[in-house]
Amino acid sequence: MRVHTYRVGQGGAQTQEVEPKARLADVVMVEADEKAYRVGDELELDVELTVLELFGQQPGHVVVHKCHRIEVTVAYAGTEKAVQAHPATRVRQVREEAVKAFGIPAADAADLVLRLPGTTTDLRLAEPVGGLVPAGSCTVALDLVHAGRAQG
Repeated sequence: MRVHTYRVGQGGAQTQEVEPKARLADVVMVEADEKAYRVGDELELDVELTVLELFGQQPGHVVVHKCHRIEVTVAYAGTEKAVQAHPATRVRQVREEAVKAFGIPAADAADLVLRLPGTTTDLRLAEPVGGLVPAGSCTVALDLVHAGRAQG
C-alpha cells in the first residue's frame, strides 16, 4: 500500500510503499507534541492501528502537525483576509473560504488559484494546508491570483 505523508516545511508529500499490516506508528514518525490526521479529516488518527485498518485498500494521505488550527492570511488585489483552517484541510477548501471572505462571485472566482507569495506555481488543491506552514509556526501566507488566461 502507498502512504503519502505531509509535514511542516516539506513542500509536498513523502510517499512510501508499506505492508498493509504495518502500524501507522512504524510508517510515520509522530513526535510527542504532534498529531497525525487523515488529509481532509480533522479527527486524529490512532497511530497504533494498521495502515489497512485506517485506510482500507486506498492509499493513505496523512498530515503530521503540532498545530490544531492554522491561521491562513490570504492576499488578493492588495487586500488581506484571514481564514482559519485545520492542518488537514485541503487547499481546495481554503481557496473556497478565501473566495467567500473576499465576497468574490463564483463566475469571477472560476480561475482563481492559491500560490505561495512570490511564486508562480499553483498549489495542488488536494494537499493539506498544514504541509505549507513554515517550521515552528501555525500561520501561512498565500496569494489568491487569477491563473494564466488564454489570449484569443
